[in-house]
This record gives sequence, structure tokens and C-alpha cells, in this order.
Amino acid sequence: MAAIRAQRRPADLAAIDALVARAFAKHGGTQAFRTFREERHDIVSLVAERDRRIVGSVLFSPVYLESPVGEISGMGLGQLAVDPDYQNQGIGTQLSETGLQLLRDRGCPFVIVIGHANYYPRFGFEPGALHGMQCQWPGIPEETFMVMFPCGKQPGLTGKATFDGL
Repeated sequence: MAAIRAQRRPADLAAIDALVARAFAKHGGTQAFRTFREERHDIVSLVAERDRRIVGSVLFSPVYLESPVGEISGMGLGQLAVDPDYQNQGIGTQLSETGLQLLRDRGCPFVIVIGHANYYPRFGFEPGALHGMQCQWPGIPEETFMVMFPCGKQPGLTGKATFDGL
């Protein structure tokens, strides 16, 4: 197993950028969430380390739901990356479960993700459409826009989910 810790060290940003570039090399890499990791304090950012090397990273960032009962704040699993040399060893699962438990402990009402429909259901994610939720971006396949309720489904959690700042 990897050691999981909160990312708050400035040196972690360069290591996370390099990790994300390796993990998403087939998809051209991604820098979409660097600003969140650098500047925002309302995120959950965790890293996995082995031998003092960052081998995985997960970022949860604020989202809000435009619901019939008003705006409701939640979180979005914005980026999960594991170094290709360490994939399929449970690191992504460990990062996701640790982050989701932190959100559960904080009373987060919902978490959304846009991701692999065969991967995220293991954590309790279901298609958002089953719960009357829509993604802010048109054209996202229904099966890849998912939601989970860390503290149980509450009334009124329907509507359009929007990542704060994206």
C-alpha cells in the first residue's frame, strides 16, 4: 500500500504535474486543475507516496447544484491520476476511498465525477440522470456523468451540477 497524505507542500505541485503528464500521456496530458491545487483552499487534494515519491494524486473541488430548493454545495472528483508504473495496485482506489471518507466526515451532501462508467461505480457512483442531475457541459455521455451521496441521498438533490470556477 501507498502512504496517503494531504498535498500542501509547494514541491508537490511539480511532482503532481509530472505524474499527471505520465498518467494521461495517451490523452495529451492535462493541466486543467493546476490552478485549483495552487490557489484554492476549499479543495481536498491527496497524494499517494511510495519511497518518498508521489505515485498518485486525487483532487476534489467545489461544485454547486442548481436545485429546485436553491443552490447546494458539494464536491467534484476532478482528477484521479496514478503513475503508469504503479497502476492496478489499488492506489487509485485507496486515494478515492480516503478522499470520499474525508468528504463523508465533513457532511458533504453529494460528489460528482465525469469518468469511466466501469470504474467509479465501485465507490457508489451512479449515473446522475438516475437522480435528476445534469452536467454543466452539453454532450457529456450520460453514463460518464455520475453522482454519489456520501451521507445518504437527501431530498432536493436534483438539477444542474457546475464545477465552481470551471
